[in-house]
This record gives sequence, C-alpha cells and structure tokens, in this order.
Amino acid sequence: MTSNLIINGSEKFNVEIIVPGDKSITHRALMIGALSNGICKISNYLQSDDCINTISILKNLGVSIDIHEDNSLTINAKGLKSLKKPKKDLEAGNSGTLIRLLSGILSMQDFTSIITGDTSLQSRPMARIIEPLTKMGAVIQSRENKPPLEFSKPVERSCCNEEILIASAQVKSCLILASLFVEGESIIIENIKTRDHTERLLQYFNYDIKIDDNRIKLYGNKDIFAKDIEVPNDFSSASFFIVAALLKKGSQVLIKDVCVNEYRIGLINILKKMGGQIEFKNLRTNCNENIADISVSYSKLKAINISGEIISSLIDELPILFIACACASGKSVISDIEELRYKESDRILSMEKGLRELGIDVLSTESSISIIGGQINGGIVDSFDDHRVAMSFAISGIISSKPITILKTKNIATSFPNFVDTLRKINVEVYEI
Repeated sequence: MTSNLIINGSEKFNVEIIVPGDKSITHRALMIGALSNGICKISNYLQSDDCINTISILKNLGVSIDIHEDNSLTINAKGLKSLKKPKKDLEAGNSGTLIRLLSGILSMQDFTSIITGDTSLQSRPMARIIEPLTKMGAVIQSRENKPPLEFSKPVERSCCNEEILIASAQVKSCLILASLFVEGESIIIENIKTRDHTERLLQYFNYDIKIDDNRIKLYGNKDIFAKDIEVPNDFSSASFFIVAALLKKGSQVLIKDVCVNEYRIGLINILKKMGGQIEFKNLRTNCNENIADISVSYSKLKAINISGEIISSLIDELPILFIACACASGKSVISDIEELRYKESDRILSMEKGLRELGIDVLSTESSISIIGGQINGGIVDSFDDHRVAMSFAISGIISSKPITILKTKNIATSFPNFVDTLRKINVEVYEI
C-alpha cells in the first residue's frame, strides 16, 4: 500500500464483490486454535498486517503453523500448556485487538514475556485489561498503563469474577482467554453486550462455556479439541461498499458471504432508518456465525440521531457512518462515542478535521459529533495513519465535486489489503502516489 491516495470520483456501478475474511474472527480463531489439541485448519483467514502479526507472535510462542497457497493455514496444536517462552519481544504492530486478547493468554503463563507495538498502539489505554487480570493473579508491568506490557509468572491464579463497565469485546475476550488457564468457574458480566465471536468460537469447539444474556460462565483448565474453521467475510470491510452503493446514484452492489453477527450490524439498522435500501440474502450459519449476502441499492438518506447501547454494535463503522451523515439531508447527532478517542487515532478529531476540510459543517464534543449534510468538495485530508479513517474518506471521494487526496494510507493494509483493487471494481478512479 502506498503512502497517499487520490480519489477522482466514480461511475455508477452494479457489481458483485467479495471482501476479505473477518479480522476479529481471524485473530480469535488463531489464538483458540493455537490452544487446542490436534490439527486446526483455518480457511479464508484475513491476510492483513494485523493478522500476520498474530501468526508471527504465535510462532514465536512455539506454535507450529503452516501457511498454504489457498488462503488457508494449519495449526498443529499441542494444548493449553504448550506455549513456550519467546526468544524476543512480541510485536503487535497497530492492533489493539491482538495486544489485548493475547495479554489474557500471556498473563497466565509460567514464563516472562513482553508485548509491544507501534507508536499508535503504545499510546492506547491498557488499564482496562491490566486491572482485572491483576485480580486474577497476573503480574504485569507497563509504562503508565500503556504498552509495552511485561508479563511474569502469576503469583497465584484466581478465577475471574468481573463486571465489565465499558462496552469492550476486547476486554471481555481478554478475560475469557485468561480464564481458560484457571481451574474452576469464572464469571464475566457485561453491562452492554458486545460482539461475541470469542464465545461463539469456544462453543463451536464444544468448550464448557455458558451464555445467559450478558452473563458468561466458563470452567477453566479443560482441553480444547481442534476443529476446522472457515472464516466469514468481514462486515467492517463490507461497510465501506454498503455506504458507497447508497451514496452513488444509480448504483447497486451485492457483497458475498459476510458475517452478520447481531452485535456487529448496528450500522445496517441505522442506515435503514436513514432510508437505505439494504437486504440480507442467502442467510445461513457456518462455524456458529451468521452469514449473508448483502444487497444494497442507491438511496436518498436522511439525518439521524443515535446514542446509547447501539453504539457498541457499530463502533468500528462510525467513521463510514459519518460519511453517510455528511451526505444525508439534515443534521445528524451521534452521541456516547467517547471510545473513538482511543482508537488507532482520535477518530472524532480525525473525522471532524477531514470533513471540515471537505466543506462539511461539523462540530464535536468530548463524546459526540454533529454533522450537517451537504456537498462534499475536493481537498486534502489527513488520515492520521488510521485505516478506517483513510478508507472512509476514500468512499467520500466517489461523490465529491473535485478530487480528494488522502494522506498516510499505508495502514489500510492492517485490515483490508486489497481495498484499492475493490474500489476499482466499483468504477472508482483511484491513484496511488
């Protein structure tokens, strides 16, 4: 991926596309597969920078992983207690999911390890996992609750009994993975339900985990028996092309084989309320996840006000929702989004600056943003090295009156390596510079 992109509009389109495998599920499949007993084949995994870092870290922990040419890999797994002390620091790159989930595993090992990441990751808050893991007996050193994180042998492992006050699937999954190593019953309670890929995968592996609404109960120190996993395609990646079809007059798109987990599709519900024509086709279940083909047609969108629990089900899609709001009629207000301040960039600030640069009337507070729909003009926007910000502004370029230049787009490769090729499939005129 090059450093900058220029988007110079697009023709209308009526196409069928496929987006890459789901990032959230790929991370989790790799980690749970590595802790299982037996041969675990993972098909359609996401070959992005973030997930390649996960594979590299697991190999450094002694896990045997063979990569195949058909976008699959095989893990020859030796069980919960098979991980080895790494010979070097573990590099998580730009991935908050990787560092937080893997911390649950590393914190319960009998060896010392250090996990770190790039400059962006080293600025992200980790107290949310350090504090509950410490209650479980973990010994963790950090730099003011930020990476790098150093793990030593736990003093005494204790079952998890935690109520999670923030809406965070990463914190929940971290604690679930840590609980796998502790004898006895662990209980995790969510105040707000979040994506449940970790729980679904463990159920798929026939692990002893019980879900009762927002209460998770599992029994640790039990074997996980390997099964093959087929990763569905990523809804977050699909979201850019859902919005593209809604915005470009006369356009239609069918996005195949997408994960439509109920805690991931808040964006669909909001876009429908805004007037979007969106339909799930061929709805089915595979590896305990709901999958569908998503059909989208051009629609005139109207503004919307949203807040509360639905935010957790579209947290990664908020940047592209902001683009939809910028093209809708009226004033949209999106509240309770303070978590965006702690993503790969401060996404409220990043999107506000970019939208204003493109001529959109936008105003933010610490935890909200208001956007008045209007004409997107050309201009130069900074993505602040944030993949979702960069891709969102690329979509805005398909209806811009003039070309849009997006700076610092290399990090698109962390989640959607073939994003530019997919843009070209929907007739976008795009230049890599």
